[in-house]
Amino acid sequence: MVLKMILVVIALIIIGLIKELRALLRVVEDIDFLSNYNGTYVDYMNNYLGKRYDTPKEKELHIKLISEAPKAQRLLLNAGLVDYQPAFRGYMVKNYPILVNTVQSLRNPSSLTEEFNWVNTILIMQIARYKELHESIKGNVLNPLVLLREGVQFFVTLPISLLYWTGVIQYSTQFKLSNNIVVKFLNFLIISIGFVSAIVTIVLGWEQFKSYLDKFL
Repeated sequence: MVLKMILVVIALIIIGLIKELRALLRVVEDIDFLSNYNGTYVDYMNNYLGKRYDTPKEKELHIKLISEAPKAQRLLLNAGLVDYQPAFRGYMVKNYPILVNTVQSLRNPSSLTEEFNWVNTILIMQIARYKELHESIKGNVLNPLVLLREGVQFFVTLPISLLYWTGVIQYSTQFKLSNNIVVKFLNFLIISIGFVSAIVTIVLGWEQFKSYLDKFL
């Protein structure tokens, strides 16, 4: 029984390692995408905003910004949803997707100068957060306790992941649910019970531990 428990722990660590490596690759891809998008955005802002719109280069940049805006907005997560008050309006819009709405006005800037700068700032800050996350995950890859935790969390959050993989929920929703305090507590509880059970089993032996368990139940 002890051998089986050790094998289970090793299997969970391997699953956690795979999960973290996949997360590392995805973060690198997200950083590259947002960095390229922000570079294109700044290029357009500096050279074409409020100027001529009939050049091939302008059309190329504009199409790129518009077509990639939904993905960029999604990667901004909560940072891209702001409380926004339109100019000369007496109301506030909650969870306003700032990037996709601002990019649509690139050829009609009117009085949105503040919003254009706002988007650039949010992109820079989110890229910095992803880079910080990248460093954190790199450290996790070398920590077996973290890998064990991630292996357990994989099974705890599997129903949520299935909803995302089948298109029922979006990535931002999956991220929120997977990092919910209830999910984290359940993950901690499973690891704690498993760890205590493993220690008691090793010290007492499986048969004696089973007899104590039967008496308790």
